[in-house]
Amino acid sequence: MKTSRAIFALLAGAIALGLGACQQDLKMANGGGLPSRDLRDCAVSGGTIEARGKLGTPVCVHPYADAGKSCSGKKDCLGRCIVTGERAALPRPGQPVAGHCEPDNKLFGCFAEVEGGKAKAAVCVD
Repeated sequence: MKTSRAIFALLAGAIALGLGACQQDLKMANGGGLPSRDLRDCAVSGGTIEARGKLGTPVCVHPYADAGKSCSGKKDCLGRCIVTGERAALPRPGQPVAGHCEPDNKLFGCFAEVEGGKAKAAVCVD
């Protein structure tokens, strides 16, 4: 009797986990549960809904045409001029660096903005 209850509990738990995963996939397919107006506005403005950050937050992403281009400051880019990497490997503020134009308007991870060919303070966005 106890064995059958344990097996039933394990099966119920496995089914619940499986359904939760399906619900998450469905949520992202529907823009992460965003209101249809937000989805429409994003699409009309040329963006796409993507899961970003550690929590996989759905955001409207707009790519920049000059992504990856070498730069020395914001004036050289549609977005920001940045240098990316692990926090410990990023340059110190004021250190001369070669930057690149950020890929889109929703940057996550560790980076330092570049202005006048020099790094600004690094930040990490989760």
